Amino acid sequence: MRLSTDKQNHMQYADIIAMEIQSFTYERQAEVLDFVEFLKVKQSRTLDTSTPKTVEEIEAFFRSFNVDTNGYKFDREEANAR
Repeated sequence: MRLSTDKQNHMQYADIIAMEIQSFTYERQAEVLDFVEFLKVKQSRTLDTSTPKTVEEIEAFFRSFNVDTNGYKFDREEANAR
C-alpha cells in the first residue's frame, strides 16, 4: 500500500498502522513498538548537531585536549596488536 507523503496524511499513516497491528499477537505488537523506538533514536542521531562535522570543528575538538602529537607516527601493526 503506497500513500502520499504530504504532512496532512501523517495521521492517516498513524491510523493505518494502529489498525494493522490490532490483529498482531502481543509479541508482534511489542516488536513493532521496539522498531518505532529504534527509528526515534535513529532520527535523533541524524538531528544531533553536537558532533563535529567539518575539519575545523574536528581540529578544534582535539585542540581542546591540549595533547602534543607532533612527531607521533601511527603504527597500524602496533594498534592492531592491542
